[in-house]
Amino acid sequence: MKTKLNRGRENKTYISLLLLAGLAFGVFFTSKTWMYDDSAIAQTSFNESIGGLSQTTLTLRDWEYNPKNELMEVTLERHHTGTDAVEPTFSFYAKEQNESQQYNAELVYQSDNNMVVQIEGVPESFQVIGLFVTEHRDQNILKQEYKKQIENKGGETTVTDQDIRESDLPGPEQVIIVGDYRKIDTNKSLVTKTDKGYKKENIIADMERTKQEITTIIEEDIPFQEDLITTLKKEKESLKQDMAFETKEEQADTKREIEQKDKAIDDAKNEIEKLKNKVKELRDKYQNREEKLNALTQNKDANKQQEHDKADADKATNDEQAANKNRQDKSHDRTNKSSNNKEKPDKKNDH
Repeated sequence: MKTKLNRGRENKTYISLLLLAGLAFGVFFTSKTWMYDDSAIAQTSFNESIGGLSQTTLTLRDWEYNPKNELMEVTLERHHTGTDAVEPTFSFYAKEQNESQQYNAELVYQSDNNMVVQIEGVPESFQVIGLFVTEHRDQNILKQEYKKQIENKGGETTVTDQDIRESDLPGPEQVIIVGDYRKIDTNKSLVTKTDKGYKKENIIADMERTKQEITTIIEEDIPFQEDLITTLKKEKESLKQDMAFETKEEQADTKREIEQKDKAIDDAKNEIEKLKNKVKELRDKYQNREEKLNALTQNKDANKQQEHDKADADKATNDEQAANKNRQDKSHDRTNKSSNNKEKPDKKNDH
């Protein structure tokens, strides 16, 4: 009896331990979604210039993650800001913070100033991940720079490309763009798109940024300058009124202060004009992007129409071929029937 009781207790103990283990497992793998994380956010700022490369200025525009297929997509804007006549090329790889495993990172789309990089095989448990961007300058340009350095130092002036070793040239430069799971957008429908799809996406994103910039200037920047002018004018009037009760020396100081106010008012007015011109430029840019988007959409519609026209033409051809075949079959049947009718009287005459 005691043995049965002991076994029952042991079973209950094992079941309790299994339940606790399952609970701990669940907490560990789901804590990311419901537990508060008060650690410092390690995220490269969006929409701000990223330094560290000699020839290129990068800007992080977007970062998305699809947990279903463990796929990340990073959108970068690049501008060639160096002096090299040939723009550099780039290579990529990714790695989690404090981990040695590298993830494959592939450039899936690039235009004049945009790059879309996808990172594959990133588990949902990731916390902080770094995208390593390496800038590779043109080797011929680096060799020419090396030759000039030798000449400027008063060394050999007959250095040839064959004399230059790879170790003589500066190595590629690299920056790390960091993504924190709390700042990366989850997109469960994220997949690799076509070139047209990425182009359309980039145009729309550029239009949204342009629209937001226009709104900020009209609703915030210009009103700020206008309020500043109003405040300066009030202060100027107050100073003029105070001059009636001031000594000559005080009046001289007040006049200088009024002149400073006038200059500040003029500066604010000039700034408003610059902002208005900026709005005009941005509206032109927005219209340009809108036309690009429409042209892209129209091309897509035209391609679809061509596909429909081709399908209709193929169908018409097939229908015509089928009709011709039917006519041939009927003609053949009539011929056979006529032959059979001619043969029947001959058989009767034989009888």
